[in-house]
Amino acid sequence: MQVFEQYDPRNPQPKHQLLRFFKSPQEENNGTDFFFLTQDKHLLVYREQRHTYPPTSDYKPGQTELFANQFEMPLEAIRWLIDVIEQKFFKSPENGGLSAHKISYEEIVAGEDLHVMRSANAGCPHTGYVITNGSRHSHFDSDDLQTLALSDPWLFQNGLMDFLKELANKYEQGTL
Repeated sequence: MQVFEQYDPRNPQPKHQLLRFFKSPQEENNGTDFFFLTQDKHLLVYREQRHTYPPTSDYKPGQTELFANQFEMPLEAIRWLIDVIEQKFFKSPENGGLSAHKISYEEIVAGEDLHVMRSANAGCPHTGYVITNGSRHSHFDSDDLQTLALSDPWLFQNGLMDFLKELANKYEQGTL
């Protein structure tokens, strides 16, 4: 499996094709910025957030630090993610959706173990979905797997689902 370096928006490389930048609403993701890009038939979602420690903190009081991480999955998994949300979570069990007691769905897609879970906290304070790539470890903490939280407002009111559908269509047409 190909290993990717973490993207640096201040020093972009020719191998990265930036597709879209999302600036999250402050109240939804604490001002986290998301960069969607492609590299070698994979979607990379780089996210960064500036955090200022309270002046009363014992750890770095008053200092600001940049936290960054990246989620990666094969481009063909974009359509899979859309279908999981629309076909497994939106539909009743009688119509092919998940059974009532299930809140997650997992499948191997292009050799990578992808897992989507319904979450009560996917972009504070909103419900949504968390996608985990069980085949890739976090760039931030190598003990953790790569995850990406997709809140319902971001997906359905702020254009993320439409953007993902556009990417899936372009990939399937060979133009991505």
